[in-house]
Amino acid sequence: MKDPRSETSLAQTDTVDQVHQVLRTMILDGSLAPGVIVSQVSLARQLGVSRTPLREALRLLQHEGLIEAEQRRRPRITPVEPPAIDALYADRILTEALGISLTVPLLRAADLDALQEALKAMSGFLAKQEFDQWQVAHNHFHQILVSHAGAHLVPKITAGRQRSQRYIRLYSQVPRLWEVGQQDHVAITEACKRRDAPASAQLLARHLARSALNILAITAPEYEPRALRSALRLIGVGSEASES
Repeated sequence: MKDPRSETSLAQTDTVDQVHQVLRTMILDGSLAPGVIVSQVSLARQLGVSRTPLREALRLLQHEGLIEAEQRRRPRITPVEPPAIDALYADRILTEALGISLTVPLLRAADLDALQEALKAMSGFLAKQEFDQWQVAHNHFHQILVSHAGAHLVPKITAGRQRSQRYIRLYSQVPRLWEVGQQDHVAITEACKRRDAPASAQLLARHLARSALNILAITAPEYEPRALRSALRLIGVGSEASES
């Protein structure tokens, strides 16, 4: 006989996941703008859910860095701030350079085939300027690059990439930037095929730095990304590599 409590728990989990995904999409596409104060009552009414799964979904979003929730204050959508972008991408450069260095020697033929398929899919979506579909293929591509980095490092890398998605959308309407990024992806793939871990790590670091600088050029062109440039120096990539 089934335990009704387990069914209730499962249904609740499903609701939390659904609310989380809906809110996450609203943040990433700008429906919930950066800096906006969140009214849990209004959101619960808008989404047609109770406050309990909504609170849990907001907690998950806070963990992803998309929501700020100080004690005794209403949560708000995390603002787009240059220092946060700088720090996030500096962290991504360091962790993903390590991740790809660990992964490249262990790549199997199936991994390389999947990498090539993701590259092809991105190219197709780029030609159609279909950002949402491109983003799915793009995430898969970057996940493969660090797929053998280990059970402790991969989740950290994935979390950083997820937090970057709201920033990547800031330049999604500039096809030229997509095309430059796609050239980077091709170069990274070729280095992986050669099993050249040092080159793969440096190319990935340059790619991430270029993305960050393009985002900062749109949001705060006067900002000096000190963390970003320091991260590049730490892994042996010159500052000229970060030029877009």
